[in-house]
Amino acid sequence: MAKDIPTLSAEHTAPWTYTVNNGRGAEIKIGMEGAAGCFSPIELLQAALAGCAALSGEAQLTNRLGEDFTMTSSVEVVYNAEENRIEQLINHILADFSELEPERQEKLIASTERSISTLCTIKRSLNHGIESTTEVSGQSH
Repeated sequence: MAKDIPTLSAEHTAPWTYTVNNGRGAEIKIGMEGAAGCFSPIELLQAALAGCAALSGEAQLTNRLGEDFTMTSSVEVVYNAEENRIEQLINHILADFSELEPERQEKLIASTERSISTLCTIKRSLNHGIESTTEVSGQSH
């Protein structure tokens, strides 16, 4: 089943700064690495994976740990500076399992990992490989 995913645009709003708005009130600023108030493109990719994995595993965790569970999803980057590319993204999900017996912890880890592998579009797309093209065109007044 095809999803209707809108096209997003990054608009130049300041030197080395672009703003993306999703049309639902959310806005992000993209800038060079280290720019104040901005996410770098690499940080956006990290955030996409961290958020997608967390959302994809949430139902499993909520079901076993309750609505008020604590969890953090973080993404580590292995970067190849010589080739200017990311070689690996490593997602770490940490949740409080202290109320569960070790056997139940193992089952919850396995079911959460299965959910993320099945439901996280970002992880599935990255693992499959995404073709990216860029078309540059000019506009005359």
